[in-house]
Amino acid sequence: MNREPAIEVKNLFYKYPGGDYIFRGAYFEVLRGEHVLVIGDTGSGKSTLVRILSRTAEFIYRGELSGEIRILGKNIGEIGFEELQRLVHVIGQNPYLYFTEHVVRDELYSYALKIYKTSEKAERAVRKVVEATHIYNLVDKYFYELSGGEAKRVIVARALIAEPEILLFDEPLMWLDDRGVSDFLDLLKLLRYLGRTVLVFEHRFLPIIREFDRVFLLKNGRIYDVSTHALNVLKETPDPDNSSSTLDSRTTGREIVKTVNIEHGYNGRIVLKNINLSIKQGDLVLIYGLNGTGKTTLLKILAGYLKPKKGRVERKGRILYIPQNTLLFFTEETVRKEIEMICKTWKKNTNCIEKGLELVSKQGIPLNRSPFTLSHGQMVKLAIIISGLAGADLVLLDEPFAGLTYSDRLSLLEYMLSMRDKAFILATSTIQGIGRVNWTQAYKLEDGALYPFDFESKTSLKWASLVYEAIKNGVGD
Repeated sequence: MNREPAIEVKNLFYKYPGGDYIFRGAYFEVLRGEHVLVIGDTGSGKSTLVRILSRTAEFIYRGELSGEIRILGKNIGEIGFEELQRLVHVIGQNPYLYFTEHVVRDELYSYALKIYKTSEKAERAVRKVVEATHIYNLVDKYFYELSGGEAKRVIVARALIAEPEILLFDEPLMWLDDRGVSDFLDLLKLLRYLGRTVLVFEHRFLPIIREFDRVFLLKNGRIYDVSTHALNVLKETPDPDNSSSTLDSRTTGREIVKTVNIEHGYNGRIVLKNINLSIKQGDLVLIYGLNGTGKTTLLKILAGYLKPKKGRVERKGRILYIPQNTLLFFTEETVRKEIEMICKTWKKNTNCIEKGLELVSKQGIPLNRSPFTLSHGQMVKLAIIISGLAGADLVLLDEPFAGLTYSDRLSLLEYMLSMRDKAFILATSTIQGIGRVNWTQAYKLEDGALYPFDFESKTSLKWASLVYEAIKNGVGD
């Protein structure tokens, strides 16, 4: 490994307009060819650090920045924006935002042509990345047909076309299913073979932590090297849930929604078949399935956003759908206005606004920040709070754990269980770390059908939370 620094950061300070400082004198260094995992609380600055290293924090978010940042030995302010994009390639949380063409093959070719200028070189580059990332089955699809995990794989392939020196992955496991995690680990091995410098910013770090040279923790505006400490915590932390459920059981009441022989598909392909569900007040329902199996389609049908090809849906209460692309959930300039608008829309009294502002503040979400500048985890928590204020009887959560720390996942489940008059459906592509929860109903969606699902997670969510908290509490103030 070349031991020259790829990234050097000294005395970094940064804050968004109207906000407090997220970084307060942070220092760190990443060597060329090194693979570094970066962890930290929701809102601790992981996405912000990605924006700083790509300079979008200055030019798009217009934040206040000071300190010294050097990329490959050169002051970042002396690197042209186009050159910086070639040297440092960001693969963000939401892969759909990167597409400019409808078809995957066209997207890859268009980007390659922009870089290499000739058709022959562009086509060669596309063939190379398709082979390296194993996306043969995706190249002829429209981008809006891709599941979240599939879209992530395509954008990784797109990034490799430019052959960047440094790759920044912002929550790369966010929309990857359990099979996709293995694919991502293979990708890391490829990038190591190619000598690329890699920083991965991730909440769901347990499946991948041992694959990195070092582990950094973001805490209280600083960056700590916790590599040895983190591995020791993994070895020494016992699982408290070896024989008991993590969360209490629930009782159910009146029926909220019922489906009768639902069937749906796209372009002649059956996605859902013979779906019969009855969701009642108090239900906590798990629907597990790999990416592309139809989980999102089912939730949209339940919410009324899609009409099934066959069968019927009987709705007997208010249903609210929170998409995995949480940005689509918000409409207002600030978090405060989101709270005010939802209470006004559903004709709630002033207590609704006061309650909403109190709940949001307790979660550490800045009231005067734009919801679109929040971390993904903060967006999910804000959406959950808003659903409660709207008086939803049933909340549909599409990949709700994406972007949340293990501690936040546990807190989210406990929060939902405390709302015993409501029902929740959680659709997820990963069961790692979910823990031993007494779901009132649990299914696996496979080949278009729902099957009863009795799983045993290898690690409980409570254990994962304890590991994360022990790593976090072992350093800093």
